[in-house]
Amino acid sequence: MKLSLVIPVRNDPEGLTRLLDQIADLALFDAVLVCDDASTLPCRPADLGFDEATLGITYLRGDTHRGAGYARNMGLDAVQTDHVMFFDSDDLLALPLVTLWQDLKQQGMPFDFCLFRHVDSRQRALGQPGPMEADQQRWKDCGLLGETPQEVGADQAVQIAQIAAYPWNKIYRTAFLRDEAIRCTEIPVHNDIELHWSGFLKARRILASGALCCEHFVAEQGSRLTNRRSADRLEVFQALAPLHRVLRDSRREPEFLLAMTGFYTRLFDWILGTLEEQYHAEFFRRVSAFLLAHHDDASMALIAARDPALAHRINDHIRRGWG
Repeated sequence: MKLSLVIPVRNDPEGLTRLLDQIADLALFDAVLVCDDASTLPCRPADLGFDEATLGITYLRGDTHRGAGYARNMGLDAVQTDHVMFFDSDDLLALPLVTLWQDLKQQGMPFDFCLFRHVDSRQRALGQPGPMEADQQRWKDCGLLGETPQEVGADQAVQIAQIAAYPWNKIYRTAFLRDEAIRCTEIPVHNDIELHWSGFLKARRILASGALCCEHFVAEQGSRLTNRRSADRLEVFQALAPLHRVLRDSRREPEFLLAMTGFYTRLFDWILGTLEEQYHAEFFRRVSAFLLAHHDDASMALIAARDPALAHRINDHIRRGWG
């Protein structure tokens, strides 16, 4: 088993330098693909003082700025190892990742992807290093906090899929992503939702480890994608619409319909709290159109029977779009 790391980067030489220093110390990855999204600042590892050959680095660069989703897909197309991770240049790896990878190799059990926990910088600031509280509760409720990787059961998968959709908290089998045509959506933000949910819907064997294998940094202000309040957020439906086709084709709709719908109705509320007010009316309209297109009478009847509160939220979103 060999592991590649795909790193999308744009105008972040400082973060990339810090991450590549870590990679050199960990000696974990067989190949590192730095995927430059048309940076205007120097982001080629060789220009930052790294020996690309020694670290097994391949530098790829897009001619135009097309977003992290495109950069990750560019890296995935070039991966030559049997397993792959995606990671952001401004986050940090943690030592338990080395142990997790060693455990996976020793077990020799095939898997489509292995999910692991992370530290959110906001939780560390509270003295509670780990994921955000809601995600941590899902890990606990699913009984997946043990650090030794274990197979995720069908019911556990439905529950744990509802954590925040990140690209960097999983180790994927490369052939699984390619054979199932699983990729990131090439939009400015929310490009990792399709990767996350398509993986859960199509995987035959998922493993999970409660080990804290990386740290995600969130600044309340700044230029990070997390902080964008612009019309870019209106493109989220390009990531969500394909998931209903995947859900239907997977024949797992009875299991996953409520989980996925609950996920994106919560996401709609989060986006509304982030989005500049001038885009609210258009966002309401698009939410309403999306829900009407993907929830027929049978779907709504199923949701209403199992989760009346979720059905009520869907109807509220639809009505706001009509206003």
